Amino acid sequence: MKHLTLAGWLLLLPFAVQANPSSALQAEPETFRGEATLKAAPAVTLRLPVAAQRAARAQSTANTRNALTLPALTASEMQALQNVGADKAFRVGVGRNLPASVGEPMDLNAWQWTAVSGGKAAHFTLTSSGALRVRAQVQLGQIPAGVELRFYAVRDPSMVFDVATAANSVVWSPTLVGDSVGLEVFLPTGVAAAQVELAIPQLSHLVIDPASSTLKSSIFKEDYASCQQDVACADPAWQETGKSVARYVFTDTNGLSYMCSGTVLTDKDTSTQIPYFFTAAHCVNNAQAASTMDFFWMYANTTCGGTTNSFTHTTGGAQLLASKPELDTTLVRLNKNPPTGVTLSGWTTIPLSSNQAVTGIHHALGQPKKYAQGTFQTHVSMATSSGGYTITPNPNGDFSQVVWHTGITAPGSSGSGIWLEQGGVHYLNGTLLGGSSSCTSTDAPDEYSRFESTWPFISTWLNATGTSPSLRLRSTTQPATALVEGVIIARYLQGLRGAALLDGVTTQALNTPTLETQLAAVQQVMDVDNDGKAAAPKDAALLMRYLLGLRNAPLIQGLDLSTSGRKTASEITTYIASILKVTG
Repeated sequence: MKHLTLAGWLLLLPFAVQANPSSALQAEPETFRGEATLKAAPAVTLRLPVAAQRAARAQSTANTRNALTLPALTASEMQALQNVGADKAFRVGVGRNLPASVGEPMDLNAWQWTAVSGGKAAHFTLTSSGALRVRAQVQLGQIPAGVELRFYAVRDPSMVFDVATAANSVVWSPTLVGDSVGLEVFLPTGVAAAQVELAIPQLSHLVIDPASSTLKSSIFKEDYASCQQDVACADPAWQETGKSVARYVFTDTNGLSYMCSGTVLTDKDTSTQIPYFFTAAHCVNNAQAASTMDFFWMYANTTCGGTTNSFTHTTGGAQLLASKPELDTTLVRLNKNPPTGVTLSGWTTIPLSSNQAVTGIHHALGQPKKYAQGTFQTHVSMATSSGGYTITPNPNGDFSQVVWHTGITAPGSSGSGIWLEQGGVHYLNGTLLGGSSSCTSTDAPDEYSRFESTWPFISTWLNATGTSPSLRLRSTTQPATALVEGVIIARYLQGLRGAALLDGVTTQALNTPTLETQLAAVQQVMDVDNDGKAAAPKDAALLMRYLLGLRNAPLIQGLDLSTSGRKTASEITTYIASILKVTG
């Protein structure tokens, strides 16, 4: 038995799901074609160009409220960035609380405003001295219709991003290059600055630039880099599989930012390409963290031993679909498409066998893609202990232990996949929990989740074949309706069973035991608002409203979503659409 440190780890409970190899499922990899599975967003530009804003400030003496500069990180703040032990989620940014003048609703009347087409606009600039990248958290209260918010990179003002303007919400900007982030506020004609409630309570100061892997200073006490293997040196087939792997940055509510790895997966519906992304729960395990995910795709050196590389950066976060901390797995749906040419990885529920060859592909230290090859040793169980977790050999355990003969993993590798090869095809079989491999202990084991254990909780999405079996309770040809399926599901969530489910709802003859089996599967995905439980008062109500055609504010009107993981109509619409296999 060994003890591993995993900072900030959630309580993990024993759980075992065994797969029968004869009934195992798998999906074949695909190349992402860039089709309109998500609607393309129009180009975003500033209402007030940066040069015009600077000119307006130069003519005004009352502009001190339009900017705030923080000093460089203190020694204690830098200490919070130390990555130690076997925690392979890579801590890359520290949270900084902002003074009350900014962190509480700001006096927008004091800003320097400039007339633009349709209204007026102003910019506010935040600087965290010495940061390689920075992102800011905006809290919105009252927001009149027509108000627009945009983030932009002060170093490169061509990098502009829209901000969702839902009232009483919290949003993080993308990670922006440089030590400054700009916020543009546009007020349409007739809206006064005093009508807008806006605060910026904190920012995250990144000491690593995910775009270049530049480190502001050394934050490691251990050598992880000298024995890494560049994926450009791997077999071309593994390089192709590696195109499914992305590096991402996410930010917790305390402003700490982390870098992890993950894999975009295919599903069994060959007629669509929905961007499902699979990673570790000790990285992302809640809707807020998922909403902050920034992705860096195709980041790999072009030649073995070379240093030439490029990447594609996508923002917009993701919708949390399922997270199982006890299995250390999370499935999200990206809010924006990955770039064309990315591989949608295949996967399998076939358990690994003794000494089976495996390959891991990851972004150790956030660097260009790396790989490791070795063999599966044994299945293990994991339990929490003081400051970390313990591993115990167990053939029914939910984790796979592997030992490498080529390469290792490192901070930044968390959530990355492990693959087996079958008939020349690569299938994902789990994600990285953590482990002990390092350049000084290359043969120390690492632990990965078992995909077959997670399967029951993500099969709703990945096992879909183009129909909506989970909500089509009467037949696969009859779409769900509010007054039939909606009512039946509401009754089931209220605890009704048997004939009471159908009383007065439909005259169609249905087999009650079969119906209850279908409803048990539905219940797994019916936590629509993501508050941790599937319940009739909110979840069934949201489903019924959606099926009645309600969208936007009418979808959530009158429902208390203050404790929900999905608070906005947009988030809830996206989630219900994913259950129904609606795309676009």
